[in-house]
Amino acid sequence: MLILYLILAIILLFVIFWIAPGIVCYRSIFGRHKVLQLDDEKLHKPAIEPFKKRMLRDWHYLRDQGFERVKVTATDGVTLCGDRYDRAADRTVLMVHGFNADPYVNLVAPARWFYDQGYNVLVIYQRAHGCSGGDRCGMGLREKDDVTVWIREILRRDDRQRVLLYGTSMGGSTLAYLSDTLTEERVPCMMIDCGFISAENQLYSDAKRMHLPRLLIPYLRWLCQKEQKIDIREKTTEHLRYAKKPILFFHGTADSTVSLEEGRKNYESCSAEKAFVVVEGAGHTTAFCTGEQQVTAAMTDFLQTYFHE
Repeated sequence: MLILYLILAIILLFVIFWIAPGIVCYRSIFGRHKVLQLDDEKLHKPAIEPFKKRMLRDWHYLRDQGFERVKVTATDGVTLCGDRYDRAADRTVLMVHGFNADPYVNLVAPARWFYDQGYNVLVIYQRAHGCSGGDRCGMGLREKDDVTVWIREILRRDDRQRVLLYGTSMGGSTLAYLSDTLTEERVPCMMIDCGFISAENQLYSDAKRMHLPRLLIPYLRWLCQKEQKIDIREKTTEHLRYAKKPILFFHGTADSTVSLEEGRKNYESCSAEKAFVVVEGAGHTTAFCTGEQQVTAAMTDFLQTYFHE
């Protein structure tokens, strides 16, 4: 009887200290996120604070141009939405935001730049974020298929379009995961800003940075495999080894979320034609704002080489 009680006690402790916390963490990390918009006074992110006024000006500028709320259906039936800013051009930039973020917090400054350069701009909301449906985030592993759906929608509306892909943070990793299977001729190249190498690696990095226990991460991996059929150990570098399109990478030296070393590994693993811009002093997702002249010069050269017909 004592042995039985001991076994039950061990099971109970296992449930209390591993299974239950793991489920809570899984839902907290991979579940649907209610994110603060750029114009919300409660939004305080240290990396963007120096640029927030500028970002708000860009956001109001874009909104004043008018936009169309576009919806598509993902391959698993989830409804996805995005904001399309039409310049009546034959080129569109598809912008993919990062984890747990309103897309404009990540993307509004480069979005305005592309708009002013004469591009149609499509800012999408990743699944489980904002107005898009879905109750689970796939850290780029599921979202890469969503990007393909968005490309098809752009070309369905106008098959003359050339499509540029631009992703930051998790959005950059989303594009990296797609890089080895992207063969659409109307998508000549892509740009990746501060993408991580794998979701699991990022979880370990975040746990270390925030002094949190890392024992739950293998359980989170198992939950992702069971519920979402994804392996968070999957590395972007393995996909970039077989990249089909030229890629411009950029990364900040002061990025404490995704290290410059990871950005460099992504760049070095890429087998396609490529370029890498290192922005001194830039934090996570702020390379464009921190080094705008440097970044836009590199972007202009890259686009003249690989995007223009």
